Amino acid sequence: MMFHFGNVAVALLVLPACPGVHGFQLGSRMGAATYSQKNDKLFVSSVTMEGDAGVASEGSSGTPPDMKAFASGYKTAFQEVPFNLCKPSSGEVPADLVGTYFRCGPAMFSAGSVPPPSNSAVQPKTTPVPDGQDPDRMVKHPFEGDGAVLGVTFHGDGTATSRFRYVRTNAFTMERKKGQKLYTGMESTREASGGVGNEFPVPLFRHHLQPGLNKKRKNTSNTRVIYWAKKLLTLWEGGLPYKLDALALSTEGRSQLGGILKQVDPFGAKGAYDSVKDRMLFYSNRQDSGSSELIVYEFNSKFRLVRENEGKREAKLPGLALLSDFAVTDNYSIFVQPPVTVNGLQFMMSKEPTKTLTLEKGASLLHLIPRVDSSKNGGEVKSIEIPFDGGVEADLQFINAYEDDSGSTVVLDVIRSAGGGKNAGSWPWATSLSDYSSSSSKKSLWRYTINVSSGNVSKECMSDLQCSFGVINPNVSAQNHQYIYTAVGSMGNNVAPPQGLAKFDCKTKTSEVWLPKEYEFCGEPMYAPRKKTEETSKSDIDEDDGYILSVLYNGKSGESELVVLSAKDLKAGPMTRIPLGLGIPHGLHGCFNPDQETGWTADEIERRAKLADKMEKRGNMWNEVKSDFSGLGLRLDDFDEYFGDLL
Repeated sequence: MMFHFGNVAVALLVLPACPGVHGFQLGSRMGAATYSQKNDKLFVSSVTMEGDAGVASEGSSGTPPDMKAFASGYKTAFQEVPFNLCKPSSGEVPADLVGTYFRCGPAMFSAGSVPPPSNSAVQPKTTPVPDGQDPDRMVKHPFEGDGAVLGVTFHGDGTATSRFRYVRTNAFTMERKKGQKLYTGMESTREASGGVGNEFPVPLFRHHLQPGLNKKRKNTSNTRVIYWAKKLLTLWEGGLPYKLDALALSTEGRSQLGGILKQVDPFGAKGAYDSVKDRMLFYSNRQDSGSSELIVYEFNSKFRLVRENEGKREAKLPGLALLSDFAVTDNYSIFVQPPVTVNGLQFMMSKEPTKTLTLEKGASLLHLIPRVDSSKNGGEVKSIEIPFDGGVEADLQFINAYEDDSGSTVVLDVIRSAGGGKNAGSWPWATSLSDYSSSSSKKSLWRYTINVSSGNVSKECMSDLQCSFGVINPNVSAQNHQYIYTAVGSMGNNVAPPQGLAKFDCKTKTSEVWLPKEYEFCGEPMYAPRKKTEETSKSDIDEDDGYILSVLYNGKSGESELVVLSAKDLKAGPMTRIPLGLGIPHGLHGCFNPDQETGWTADEIERRAKLADKMEKRGNMWNEVKSDFSGLGLRLDDFDEYFGDLL
């Protein structure tokens, strides 16, 4: 059956090009490359590099990354780190950097690679093996890897404490007991031809279309970690979140958010923060072939649904809505739905994404969902067709959105993909730049401006640099922001893996970039504000008066470190490097909580880690069923545990 958008507003298109800029200077060790500004678009004005090679400007090619070093970042983490007191290998930890950084990502690519405790009543018949030794245990795409969480707490005394643990999902527990791969529902999709649905390293098709609890939809809980109202949650598109202990990173179980969600409910992999109202928003998307039911939840600072409209807004969207990200403004939650054709027979029979869904070349829909306390558009959804410019708005990475003073215009900043290429193949994936560029897409920074009343949409390519993982200072989330921080490739506007870090100034239309050595690769940047003092609390603080944190993987040593950069002077490179004591696979999304409540001491973290290890050895779980513990209840579902082989 065909997917139709129905009666929607048709928008006008204003599309500035992303022209290349020529004329650049190659730097020597720690040198700088100067880029120019053209046609009122955002171009690199300063680049600092580690090593002896230069980097090219937009429209040019620079020093290629060491792709074998990059590919080595997709190795299973066979060991966890319950507690590690870290000291910098260079520089000093700023005294006003206090709080905890969390990051989530796939970390197990060979199923069952972390066996259960030695005293467990059930032991696997096969022991862990190195990646690639047993193809039957290897995942077909890195996004299928089991999720793990890194936590780094800054104590304010020049030291930091790190820990790294897997999320004990039901699927993880089952596979570690069996010592083999049990969940294969997405393998036919991953083995299919490429395209944006299977894009490397993060695909548009995130899960099997069979709803509810089943072995075809494996919840890896590997996409994002959020700390809100003293609760730590890991998210994955299409399944319930998991709740973790924030100190030890031990898993407490699947969370139904105090009974708000049912055990079979899907849940989105994104939480959007409203810094003005101090609220966190999540969504649930129930997909069907003819329509989708979207629910947006709004939680206050105590993780309780707000009073207005019972804390949620429901919307019925046309067709099967492929959603994986969103943003919020004062009055709206914003989603973009790509055009999809649904094969009705395959949807009934197999529900395998590549057999069931076809991404069409056409216009996407932008949905403005009124917030629970907003009367805009009479509380009804306003759907606007985004003018088609030859590229489909599919799997956008939302950075931030805001409204102008009149509320008549919405501005949305995203990282836009130009579409995927061929299948990434088998592990270790993308060992050459040509393989990576053919299986991953061109990504660039775009701004969409929406006239709410007329439905007109204009697009502006703000930077054509290859970029990923766009973030802002969360204190201006849902407000007009000036700065955007992203990970960037080393090849200018050509496709390359995330490696360096960039800061974009949306007002001056300039940017600065820092690039590490060719065998070093940064992940998502994360903004960390300075600790507030009496003086700073009474004065205005610049939006970039803080730090940028990122996990850097060294493909030569196989080790990872956390780098700390000044948000004001990002091009100067790391002011601090903190070895983490292990190699952490390339990750996805994280958060930083600056509150004193997350500035735990090293002794507190160590005691909690020992307790968590003891609890796991005893085979116990902290199981809260619809409790009111600090406002967030849990329901630990063991159905898969006891009847998993029958599903």
